[in-house]
Amino acid sequence: MYAAGFDEIAGAIRAIHSCSAAYNPRRMPRARIYTIALGLLVLSTWITPLQRDLFVGDETKYGQVVREMRSTGAWFLPTLNGVPFTHKPPVHFWLIDLLTIPLGVRSTWAFVIPSLAAFAFLLWLMWRIGGPMAAFICGTALMVWASAQTARMDVSFTALIALGLWQLRRFLEEGHRRGLVLCGVSLGIATLIKGPMAPVIGLVVLLIQLARRRRLPPGDYLRAAFAMIAIPLAWFVPAILLGGQAYAREVVVKQTVGRAIASWVHNAPPWFYVAHMPAALFPWFFAAVVAVIALWRVRPFSIDWIAAILLTYSAMSSKLDVYMMALIPPVALLIADLAGACDGQKPGQTSIIQNLPAQARRMRIANSLSIGIVALVGVAGLFASPDWIRGPERELLTRGSVKLFFAWTAAIGIVALIASFRTSLRGSILLAGAVPVLMMVFVAVALMPTVSSLSSTRPLVDQLQREDVAPSEIALYAAPYLWTRDLPPRLEKVVYADPDTLRRSKPLVIVTARAHASEIAFALAGYRKTAQVRMIGKWFDVYRR
Repeated sequence: MYAAGFDEIAGAIRAIHSCSAAYNPRRMPRARIYTIALGLLVLSTWITPLQRDLFVGDETKYGQVVREMRSTGAWFLPTLNGVPFTHKPPVHFWLIDLLTIPLGVRSTWAFVIPSLAAFAFLLWLMWRIGGPMAAFICGTALMVWASAQTARMDVSFTALIALGLWQLRRFLEEGHRRGLVLCGVSLGIATLIKGPMAPVIGLVVLLIQLARRRRLPPGDYLRAAFAMIAIPLAWFVPAILLGGQAYAREVVVKQTVGRAIASWVHNAPPWFYVAHMPAALFPWFFAAVVAVIALWRVRPFSIDWIAAILLTYSAMSSKLDVYMMALIPPVALLIADLAGACDGQKPGQTSIIQNLPAQARRMRIANSLSIGIVALVGVAGLFASPDWIRGPERELLTRGSVKLFFAWTAAIGIVALIASFRTSLRGSILLAGAVPVLMMVFVAVALMPTVSSLSSTRPLVDQLQREDVAPSEIALYAAPYLWTRDLPPRLEKVVYADPDTLRRSKPLVIVTARAHASEIAFALAGYRKTAQVRMIGKWFDVYRR
């Protein structure tokens, strides 16, 4: 049954082993190795936009915001379904809107280029702060790498926080007087990208540093604070004047204060991020534990950076794993610092870090554990039975491309695991970062059309085409906003309804998430179910009068 899979593993192992035998990182200058690796890393993020639609959730929601921005002219105060969009500040949508001018509103590229550019900038920034190894570690963290290919603003937000806190560190540790003001500017711009958590994180870092030092160095704190506050207010004050009291209440009370202390979505206990940290930092969680333990006295600013992010986000009631992306840059800096000292790149640290051979051994073991997890995923996937999965997705395990994915994952994982015990610390870091990315590159090249069909609104768009009714006679309730690269223009006029609208309009077709159908049971009386579609693992039912 599994003979084909084992043949594929054996073939891949032989190919990879022949390449690895010819490759010796010690023969190549360190800077050139990382330059090549980082160049390939950036290129690898440009694969998925060629083959996918926007995914259901935030991406399709942002697609609708930008479509309305172009069609209604609501540029300064973006709208969603005709109502001011208060979930996020506007800068990210402004960038996408500008990109749709040459690329079109149905181009995936227009939506993901801001994240792709932010990813390249983040890698450059990490190289400047901590060297090429830190950039490589940050870029191969799967959360950063995967988010670089989305329509979300998380990578941009993370890069601006990293820029601001680097400038704060330069001010505190190197006496760089302009660093404080540049920190305020960077965190102010970050606020316009995703919200006020950037200044909060910066202030918490400063307070922790004050507790450590007992006294902060003299600096232009007023100008820094003014920049941090004035930049977002330059948009927010006119937005309040345009949107009125209801808009101001929605932004301040519900979206800011409400999410912080009494969230209605993504509510989780304070220990949520600690429990999810192994996945959030993969493949660098084990190495991060080693580095934090080794350097918590030696690198206090990076430790405070990590503590500030954990404390502020853990105190909020609304929690998402992606919020921990801001944690990855300081983690990458710590790992690179320890690895550089152990590998002899930073000889000045050898006197302050105890027992470097033992630290190097622990980090190599940590890297091997991460590689071993990838290998285990591949082997487990080859032996997995479709009967273990509920729903239509079980058929995926029978597809040849999916089996080949698990064979590829097992092969690169096993070969890299063996090599990690025979190479240097620097080599094990390259392997630990490259293996998960190579696993995901296979998905991007071979499986992305399948992933897109399961995660986008294409199944619903196809079904609405088959219904063959006027868009004004279609109402969507608790259903995602329609977005595909070839969306028929007439479907842009589909109504996104609330219960009151359904009660008044009595459309010919109603689409609702099955989990929310009971909320509009009164409106579905007299309708019959004509179809069901599945998107992002959830069922959506189509009713017709």
